[in-house]
Amino acid sequence: MRVKTLTVAGFRGLPRSATFDLDADAVIVAGANGTGKTSMFDAILWAMAGSIGRLGTEEAQLVSRYSPSGEARVELVLESPDESTLTIVRRFDGESHLSVAVGDDTPKSGSAAESTLFEALWPEASSAPEPWEALSRSLTRATYLQQDAVREFVEAEEEQQRFDVVSELVGAGRVGELQRQLESSRNSWSRATNTLSRELEPLHRQRATLTERLQRLGEVGELSDGELPFDDWLRSVRGFLPAEEVQTLGTRSPQALDRVLAMIQAEEHREQRRATSLENLLRHLRSAVPAAPELEPLEASVHAAEVIVQEASEAVSSAQQAAAALRRQQVEQRDRADALQALAELAIDHLGARCPVCDQAYDADATRARLSELAGRTGDTPTEGDMSVESVRGAAAELETAESDLAEARASLRAAQQRAEAHDDWERTRQQYVRDLELEASRVTEALVVDLLAASQSKADALREHRNEGERLSLRMARAAEVAQRADLEQQLSAIESEVEARESDLRARTETGEAAGEVIGALREAAGSIVSTELTRIEPLLQRIYATVDPHPSFRAVRFLTRTFRGRGRLWTTLDDISGGVTADEPATVLSSSQLNVLAVSTFLSLNLAIETLPLQLVALDDPLQSLDNVNLLGLADLLRRVTAVRQVIVSTHDDRLASLLSRKLRPTGERDRTRLIELDAWTREGPHIAQRDIEGDRVSLRLVAASA
Repeated sequence: MRVKTLTVAGFRGLPRSATFDLDADAVIVAGANGTGKTSMFDAILWAMAGSIGRLGTEEAQLVSRYSPSGEARVELVLESPDESTLTIVRRFDGESHLSVAVGDDTPKSGSAAESTLFEALWPEASSAPEPWEALSRSLTRATYLQQDAVREFVEAEEEQQRFDVVSELVGAGRVGELQRQLESSRNSWSRATNTLSRELEPLHRQRATLTERLQRLGEVGELSDGELPFDDWLRSVRGFLPAEEVQTLGTRSPQALDRVLAMIQAEEHREQRRATSLENLLRHLRSAVPAAPELEPLEASVHAAEVIVQEASEAVSSAQQAAAALRRQQVEQRDRADALQALAELAIDHLGARCPVCDQAYDADATRARLSELAGRTGDTPTEGDMSVESVRGAAAELETAESDLAEARASLRAAQQRAEAHDDWERTRQQYVRDLELEASRVTEALVVDLLAASQSKADALREHRNEGERLSLRMARAAEVAQRADLEQQLSAIESEVEARESDLRARTETGEAAGEVIGALREAAGSIVSTELTRIEPLLQRIYATVDPHPSFRAVRFLTRTFRGRGRLWTTLDDISGGVTADEPATVLSSSQLNVLAVSTFLSLNLAIETLPLQLVALDDPLQSLDNVNLLGLADLLRRVTAVRQVIVSTHDDRLASLLSRKLRPTGERDRTRLIELDAWTREGPHIAQRDIEGDRVSLRLVAASA
C-alpha cells in the first residue's frame, strides 16, 4: 500500500485541521525547523502504530497545546495497487479511539478495527506477543526514518536489538514464538496426555457401533445378478440417447445407473422443450396471416399530394405578395390626396387680391373654386384591393384542400405500412420457430408440424417411462449396495482398531517428547540465525550498491552485515572494508565522520526497505535525514532517491530551501503518470503553520542533445 491523503487536527505542531494530498510518487516537504514537518511524519506513524516510540507511551503529550477541541485526530487514507482504499482514523481525547474502513465499507472500531488493520498492513504482526510494538518496529526501521533516529542503525542500538529487529522484518520473528510455544508444550504435557485419553472414548463407541451394524447386515440376503435387469433396461434406452452419449454406457454400477438416468432426464427435458416449440409453431401457422399491401402506389400518392401542397403554398405566397404591393400603392395615393386637401384648405384661408406666394394677379374665383374642389375631395379605396383579398383567400382555400388531401394520403400509407410490418413480424416469428427446431423452411407445413409434434410427444412419453423404470431399478440396486457395504464396514472397523492402537502407542511416546523438545528448541535457535543470515546475505548486495552510489568515504567503500549466535541469542552489526588496503572496521563510528555515518544509516535503511517485500507500506519516509551531509553526499543521495521513486513512494522533508530546490529538480516527474508534490510549511503561529501544496511540473523535453563545438 501507499499513502494517499493525510488529515491532521490538534496533533503536536499542527493544531488546526489540515489535509495533505500525498498521492504522488514523490512528496517533498519543505519548511524551516519547528514548522511541523516532523509532526506530519509522526502523524502517519501514530495513525498506523498508535504510538511514537521515541516520545514515550503517554499519548496525552501528542495533543497540541493549541488544539481547538482539546483532542488529537489523524485520518490516514492508504491505497493498494488495485486502487482499493484503507481509511484509518485515530483520535485521543483522554482515551484512545481507532476506526478502520476498507473501501466504502462501514468503519470498524475496537478489536475489529485492530484485526482489520493488521490483516491489511502486516498480518504477521498479529501473531507476535506485542503486535503493536512489532508493527511500530517494522515502520520505524524500514519505512519511516525519523529525524532523531538516523544513527540508530549503526551505533545506538545493541547488537542483539538490531538482530531482533531485522529478524522481525525478514519473517524470522515467529521462530522465537515457536520456541516459546514448545516450552509451553513441555509444561502442558500431562494435560495433553489426559486429553488424548479422553479422545479414545469416542473411538471405542464408534468401534461398537460398527460391530453392531455388521451384525445387522449379516441378516440381509444377497441379490444375484439375474434379479437386476440392468442390461435389458440399458439396451432399451440406447435408442433414445444421442450416439456420443451412448458410448459412455455399459458400466454396471449404481454410479453408472445414476449417470444414465441423468442422460435420460436431460433428453426428456430436451424433447419436452421441442414439443413446446412445435406447439407454438403449429399455433402460429393456424393463426391468420396479415395481408401484405402494395406500398408503392400509396407512396406515389403521398408524393403527388406533397407536390400539390408545395404548388398551392407558392400560389398563396405569390397572392400575398401582390396584395401587399397593391396595399402599399393605395396607401401612397391616399397620402397624396390628403396632402393636396390640406394644402387647398390652407390656400383658401390665405387668398387675397394677389397671390400670397408669387405676389401676381390671378383669377380669384376660378382659383377658389378649384381649391374648394380639392379641399372637399376624399380618398376612395380602389376596387382592386377587394379583388386582391379575394385572390389570397382563394389560394389559401386551395392550399387547405391540398394539405387535407396530403394528410389523408399519409394516413393511408401509415396504415398500409403497419399491415406490412405485421405481415413481416408473422413471417419472422415463423422463421425463428423453424430455425430453433432445425427444420427445412421450404418443407414446413401444418401437416408436417402435426406429425412432428405427435412424434415428439410420443418420444417424451417413452423417455418418461424408461426413467421411471430406471428409478425402480436404482432402488433395487441400492438394496444390493447395502449388502456390499459389509466389506467397507469391516475395513472401517479395522482402521478404527488400528487408530486406537496408534493412539495408545502415542500416549506411551509422549513421555519422550519433553526430551526431544529441548533439542528442537536449540535447532530453532540455529534456524532463526540461519534465516536472518540468509536474508542479510540476500540484502547485502543491495546495501553495497546503495552505499557505493553515494560513495561517502574514499577508502572504506565496501559494507557488509555480520551475524553470530552467542548463548542462544542472535547478534548483528555492520562492518566496513577497505578492500585494496586490506583493512576492516567493525565499528563504523571509529572511521566515519558524522555525515558519513548518516549516509551509512540511510543506506542501511533503504536496503531494508527495498529488499523486504512484506513491509506494511511501499513507502520511503525520510524526515530531514540529510541535514548533516556535505554537498557531495547530498547530490549522491538525491540521485539515489530519484531511482527509488521507480519502486517506492518517497516522502522526504528538509529545512533547507536549496535542498528543497535540488530535490524538486531531481524528483520531478518524468512520465505522463508520474506525480511529484511539494508541500511548503512556514510562518508557524498558534493556529499552526501556513501550508502551501502544489504539483511539480515534469520535463517538457525528455531528452536534450547538445552539439559539440568545432
